Amino acid sequence: MHGVIISNLKKYVEEKLGEDAWDSLRDKAGLTGKAFIPISMYPDSDLDDLLAAAVEITGQGRDEILKDFGAWVIPPLMKMYRSFIPEDWDAVTFLKNIDDRIHERVVRMKDASARPPHINVSEISPGLLEVEYQSHRDMSYLALGCVYGVADYYGQKAALMEEKRVVGTHRTFIMRISAGEQVTRDVV
Repeated sequence: MHGVIISNLKKYVEEKLGEDAWDSLRDKAGLTGKAFIPISMYPDSDLDDLLAAAVEITGQGRDEILKDFGAWVIPPLMKMYRSFIPEDWDAVTFLKNIDDRIHERVVRMKDASARPPHINVSEISPGLLEVEYQSHRDMSYLALGCVYGVADYYGQKAALMEEKRVVGTHRTFIMRISAGEQVTRDVV
């Protein structure tokens, strides 16, 4: 698992549950004192253990936590990787390019052995997307949350129209992306 995901999970946990919550979560996950550096790779089991601890501490379901975190993590990731994202993109264009442009240029560029999920997004009709998630990890709800986060980042709205579990951890979501408020973002 890429360290940028786990290091952002730390910020998410602290924002949602308080400053001391991260240490409690790491302790419960059996990762006491372990630091997560954004540019490093970690075993998938670290994130799985942290998620299991979060479920136990909060009483929320794993998928619910992943979806909320996925939506939350988009603004920090967009800020971090802004130079890879053309200014004229909207939510639909971003999502249609996630696998080829974002995962390829951002994740695999830093670590050729990285195995990010394959997220194939196709536009069925204007604003109606089929989002296919394929991975050895069961993190499809993280991807679903990211769709909501991307739409929100671009001032658009996302709605889940249909969900299909295809095989194992492979899922397909049918999403509607529609106009929302105009958003002005700072250019740094």
